[in-house]
Amino acid sequence: MHVEFGLYLELLLVGAIILAILYVNSIFLYKHNFSDRISMMLLFAVIMSLSEIGWVIFAGHVNQRMLIYIAIISYCISFMLFASLLNHYLIERFGFHPDKRRIMIFYRVPLLILILICFTTPLTRMLIWVDENGYVKYGPAFNIYFSCIVMTYLFVPSIIGFYYLTLGRNRLPADGEISITMFVFSGMTPVIYFLQLALVDSKHTTTSVAVTLALLYLITNESTHRVLDTQAKVEAVETELRIASKIQTDTLPPEAPEFVGYTNLNLRGSMITAKEVGGDFYDYFPIDNNRLCFLIADVSGKSTPAALFMMTTKTMIKDYALTKGSTSEIFTAVNSRLCENNKEGMFVTAWIGIIDTKTMTLQYTNAGHNYPYILREGQPCEIIKKNHGLFLGGMEFTQYKQGEIQLESGDRLLLYTDGVVEAHDCSGGLYGSERLERILNSTRDCTGEEVLKRVLNDVNDFAAGVPQFDDITMIIMTVK
Repeated sequence: MHVEFGLYLELLLVGAIILAILYVNSIFLYKHNFSDRISMMLLFAVIMSLSEIGWVIFAGHVNQRMLIYIAIISYCISFMLFASLLNHYLIERFGFHPDKRRIMIFYRVPLLILILICFTTPLTRMLIWVDENGYVKYGPAFNIYFSCIVMTYLFVPSIIGFYYLTLGRNRLPADGEISITMFVFSGMTPVIYFLQLALVDSKHTTTSVAVTLALLYLITNESTHRVLDTQAKVEAVETELRIASKIQTDTLPPEAPEFVGYTNLNLRGSMITAKEVGGDFYDYFPIDNNRLCFLIADVSGKSTPAALFMMTTKTMIKDYALTKGSTSEIFTAVNSRLCENNKEGMFVTAWIGIIDTKTMTLQYTNAGHNYPYILREGQPCEIIKKNHGLFLGGMEFTQYKQGEIQLESGDRLLLYTDGVVEAHDCSGGLYGSERLERILNSTRDCTGEEVLKRVLNDVNDFAAGVPQFDDITMIIMTVK
């Protein structure tokens, strides 16, 4: 008998521990609010389980009569709260939304009556009373009122669920949800409890075990559905990002363009995005028979918002480049348009150049972008250290200026974004401008494609083991 009692108490303790773990996970892992019905059900189930343990431990101890009363009162109130919450939760899942009047009559009034009975039971013996040996005896209100109300709460959802799974399949409310899972959950607590009554000694039956198994089943299914739903959403987002990446790649010009009539120029581009879609972009296109436009830009932010802003900016620049006369006019017009409806406060650093292939004069404007490098025949590379205005999308009335460079045969111009010089190594060091200059000076006899490959390989070697945090974009123009 002592062994049986020990196993029984151990079973109660295991149930209480499982419920406590489920409650902690519900709040901190699954991010349920404290006021969510599932969280509240778990909380009252924990209190009910601990109260039942106290009831079992203190029973038979005459000098612990008050603790016995406290344990049983706590057990009854928490059990009714759990059962009413379970009932309300399932009723709403089935598509029924009772109004305040019905909630008051069906849930709150019975609870208030029970609380009144509980706190007066030491005097009235209506609910329970403790005999001279310290054992609990049930009063008329326990079986007639408490048990009937609780079993009504527990059984009604099962009956409703069974009806809608069989005869009432076409009568379920529009927002209702009924499935085998919900039906099984709604009937677990009463069925497991009555199975105990039929198979186990009545002294060792426990409602805590039935409640624990039912809630464990519910939480498992809820978390599984949440994981599957999250996985589906993630897969949908990944698909959309792959499509967006393909669209973005298709909008870029070819990495090795061949412009008819511009045989004295060689342009090459490269872009490696840090995420599925990037915020950098580059472009080159002829304006007329003599002039060729090329540009590079870096949008603030990352991923989809930056990519969308990038597409807008790229389209504007090309449109204005084909209609405006100079690079300063192009950026002044684009900046004004970007500032018109820029509630997110995004901006673009950009560099644009227009080269006249007859005179080999390069007209350019720098809107807060990285200074480009020019490599002339027989000379070390130099920085074109001019900034003609704030980044695009910053201040609406910014008027941009422009500069000019006379290019000669063999000259080379490199444009790049932050992702090159701000690449980090494992110790947090920056790739920097000096290292980039060394690469450029050592690749004087290489083709444009080879220069871009050498720079990209050197950046990757420098940042080996560190995830790429920014897009790496470059354009190189060589005068043949």
